[in-house]
Amino acid sequence: MGKGGVEVTAAQPVVQLSRIWKRFGTVQALADASFEAFAGEIHVILGENGAGKTSLMSVLAGFYRPDRGEIRIYGKPVVLRSPRDAVALGIAMVHQHFEQIQNMTVWENTILGCEDSLLFLNPRYYRKVVQQAIAKWGIEVDGNARVDRLPIGQQQKVEILKALYRKARVLILDEPTTFLTPQEIDTLFEILKSLAASGLTIILITHKLRDAMYLGHRLTVMRAGRVVATLTREEATEDILVQQLMGDSHISKEMLEENPPCLDTVSEEILLEISGLATKGGKDHLGLQGIDLQLAAGEIHGIAGITGSGQQELVEVLMGVVPVASGTIRLNGKDITSSTIAQRIKAGLCLIPQDRLRDGILPNMSLWETLVLGLHRQLFPCLSFRTQEAIELGRKAIAEYEIKSPHVNVQTAYLSGGNIQKVLVARAVTAAKRQPHPVVIAANPTKGLDIRTVHQVHKYLRQIAQEGGAVLLLSEDLDELMGNCHRISVLYRGSLVAQFSGPNYNRYEIGQAMLGKTRI
Repeated sequence: MGKGGVEVTAAQPVVQLSRIWKRFGTVQALADASFEAFAGEIHVILGENGAGKTSLMSVLAGFYRPDRGEIRIYGKPVVLRSPRDAVALGIAMVHQHFEQIQNMTVWENTILGCEDSLLFLNPRYYRKVVQQAIAKWGIEVDGNARVDRLPIGQQQKVEILKALYRKARVLILDEPTTFLTPQEIDTLFEILKSLAASGLTIILITHKLRDAMYLGHRLTVMRAGRVVATLTREEATEDILVQQLMGDSHISKEMLEENPPCLDTVSEEILLEISGLATKGGKDHLGLQGIDLQLAAGEIHGIAGITGSGQQELVEVLMGVVPVASGTIRLNGKDITSSTIAQRIKAGLCLIPQDRLRDGILPNMSLWETLVLGLHRQLFPCLSFRTQEAIELGRKAIAEYEIKSPHVNVQTAYLSGGNIQKVLVARAVTAAKRQPHPVVIAANPTKGLDIRTVHQVHKYLRQIAQEGGAVLLLSEDLDELMGNCHRISVLYRGSLVAQFSGPNYNRYEIGQAMLGKTRI
């Protein structure tokens, strides 16, 4: 019997979403989207940023109510007014950003909201119950550990444990591998395969083809709010999936693949030299310790690390946002340790920021104004700002970077996240082209971009290196780093703990270093 006493057969889908429509203001998030999943199945939903993957599953999980369409659970029509309704029917969703109280233990987070009594809590009883659940599902995590002291992979296990404790039979995971090391990804996949084998329905939202092909029994592709294909693992190839994702039958994955560059293309000339760099830590941010790094002309140097290892702190100290506690930074042979942000930009330092809204734009500025923001002193020296020339730069950027904007005067804040990112990439490349030896700091530069645009961004970064500049590429995507970098350094708790040379990287060795198990 399924939830609600409905008779379940092997051929009956556990969940069915039929012709779902959902609009947010002027944005049509879902358009006539249909989806179904069966017991014991791992069903992968693929799609680019904004394709509707998370929106469709948020409807199933009760976070959004559809404007039109029908939801059936075990064949029975249901109306989900809230996530509580979905949980009552055995549906749970694990989001990219975990919903945990950091100063509480694993067992406390697990039972939160499910306590038998609001007046009295028996810790011994609940510790035992949670430990039984951990043993039953084979999820290796310490029930008594505080969540804030667990690595990201362990915190994700807590989210899965919370869902199973609430008797979930349908488990939705949204981009679950984003912040994980290769070892943690392997562990997660083994857990999901075990859960599916026990009869649970697993729905995995991702944009990573390799994850989808490895794990999915069936694969559904979404584009522009619509379901465009559902294929079995046997029917799917990477070329077919890329074509469906992009809506272009003439493209192949091989056309978009990048081979790691070789170190013999790197010059001996050092453009950026960091020696003994340290910053003061605080309650809300990590301090850097003893950072030593050289970036040569012609080099793309990757920075890997689990989220929160000091990536943002490194960007901020290099750009002059936070002061140096000790150590030096030299750019093109010049000491810029105490230089202002403007002086660093003038000296050849360019930035593609990680947080595009907080650090990349001023919301009321137009597209063309955003493009020249911070570059106006270089583009128009001696207070000779030329508006028409700046507007023309905006028009060229729209064409070259395929920015979806009706005109150059539109406020940048009104663009989609992916198009804002294209503007910021265009600005950094424009600045770099005006320097003889630029150093571009690219912090997650392809986040939220479609496959074709990711390929274009990588092409621009490679071009900067090939023309005598250098790129410091910080990314949460290990595949991006391995596919584009001459060398990769690993940050762990504010220190550089390992360095690897390409092109023949071993992702598991890098993963070990990301967990702090390898030292330089």
